[in-house]
Amino acid sequence: MAETTQLELVTPSSVMVSRDVEMVVIPASEGLMGVLPRHAPVLAGLSRGIVEIHESGKVTDRIMIDGGLAEVGGEAVTILAERAVDLSKVTSQELSERARSATDAEADFLNEAINAL
Repeated sequence: MAETTQLELVTPSSVMVSRDVEMVVIPASEGLMGVLPRHAPVLAGLSRGIVEIHESGKVTDRIMIDGGLAEVGGEAVTILAERAVDLSKVTSQELSERARSATDAEADFLNEAINAL
């Protein structure tokens, strides 16, 4: 079994992900950042973008986030995001419907998520 790191992705309303992963790629404000097990500790600001979760050598999940903060340690990665959408669990139709009744900031985020599908 490959080495893993504990990933938690948290929004104000829920814990979206809490599991061991082989690698996670996060949209840090300075550019994409890959996090593997035993990564050096770092605190990073996040931009709007896609978090990619890697297992068995391939991307298994893609989650669009609307900025936030990531705390990376040797054994864990915690991502705190204002908004997040699991791109594998929604359709563009669902996101369009949500965007119609959303605030301007949330609608902008949801429209970008539609483009990422």
